[in-house]
Amino acid sequence: MAVSLPAFFRTRNGVIAAIVIAILLILAIFAVTWIVDPDFYARLGLRHDVSLEKYVDTLHSVTLEQHPQNLTAWSVTWLNTTAVRVSWAFTYLGQGNETNNQTRLILYEESFVMTNFFGTKTASAYVGGINSTYKLMNTTYGSGGAFERAFGHPASTYAEYKDQAGQGNFIWQFDQFAQVGSLTRTYSA
Repeated sequence: MAVSLPAFFRTRNGVIAAIVIAILLILAIFAVTWIVDPDFYARLGLRHDVSLEKYVDTLHSVTLEQHPQNLTAWSVTWLNTTAVRVSWAFTYLGQGNETNNQTRLILYEESFVMTNFFGTKTASAYVGGINSTYKLMNTTYGSGGAFERAFGHPASTYAEYKDQAGQGNFIWQFDQFAQVGSLTRTYSA
């Protein structure tokens, strides 16, 4: 039994028109998905997470404002579409350690991985699973930080942990984001 195509598809122009309509329909679906849920493509692994990208860009701007003359390094490496490693450093004059209280040049270096878990509960579960050797330092987000500047509001869920051994390791949670890293201060002679 032969299948009979509608008259529209029997001409070359009809087939071309049908293909164009199908392509436009697919593009419209992608556009609507992008507008309704910008994180959709990041969760599929098709692009960097828009929210995380916005936070990192804002953090860079804030860091440049705070250290316009002494920022010595800034590096961003995407580990996948929802996690990024940020490393940065700056120098400043400050007091030495407890044994030598003279003013000296100090190199501050920070490196962390920030991940978007797309939900506060998921991020909290992740942080809760890795913070056993850390001490909770703060649960109140200070105003004016990079998160608030990036998203227009302070984090509603915030936790700041520091390692109990005093090695400079930290864990921070800002809503659906978890930030795990370390910082060091090196004093000049």
